[in-house]
Amino acid sequence: MGKQRPWKAFSVLGILGWLGLAYIVLCTDPGIALHRLLFLVLLFVALLATFAPVAHFLHFRFTTAGSYQSDVQRSFREGALAALFFVLCAWLRMTEALDWINGLLLLSALALIEVFVLARGS
Repeated sequence: MGKQRPWKAFSVLGILGWLGLAYIVLCTDPGIALHRLLFLVLLFVALLATFAPVAHFLHFRFTTAGSYQSDVQRSFREGALAALFFVLCAWLRMTEALDWINGLLLLSALALIEVFVLARGS
C-alpha cells in the first residue's frame, strides 16, 4: 500500500461527507429523528476526514526530524477524537444540554483518553 493511498481515501471521504452534510442541512426536515442521526453521522465522517490530515501535518511540522513518524493510525485516532468532540457537542446542543461545564468535561475526558493511549504505546 502506497503512502498516498490513505490520504486519497480521506479526500474522497471528506468530499462525500461534506456534500452529504450539505444535502442533509439544505433538503431535509430537522424534526425527523433519523435525519438528525444522519446529520451527526455525516458530521463525524466529514470532520474526521478534515481533522486527520491536519493532525498529520501538525505532527510533521512540530516534531523533530528524528522523532517524526509517518503514522496514519495516530493521525486517524486524533482526528477521530476531535471529530467525536464536535459531534458530541452538537448532540448535546440539540438536546439543550450543552454548557461550559459539560463541554470542558467532555474535552478533558477525550484528552485523558489520548494521554492513556500515548502512555500505553510508549
